Amino acid sequence: MRPIRAVAAAAVMALIWSAPLHAAERSPGDSAETQRHATDLAIEATHMLMRALDFMIEALPQYGPPYINERGDIVIPRIHKSAPPEPVEKTAPAKPGPGTPL
Repeated sequence: MRPIRAVAAAAVMALIWSAPLHAAERSPGDSAETQRHATDLAIEATHMLMRALDFMIEALPQYGPPYINERGDIVIPRIHKSAPPEPVEKTAPAKPGPGTPL
């Protein structure tokens, strides 16, 4: 479902960014190179906006379907995309050396 939203958002943003280019009248001094440069800038800006939106969507927490536990509480579990970090192994404390205070 996410790729469909991204494509739809990209289409809308492309239309928004390209509308001023189509609405503007070409003056006699405008060259095809200037128009191409403006189009390239609009396309690049749209790509940057889409990347920013993707990062924003990735940053939002996602949740699973709610359920009712044994105590009657409604629980909405958070979906973790990546595995939680591994717990650090506890090692025995180092023995103090001859010159260290206790």
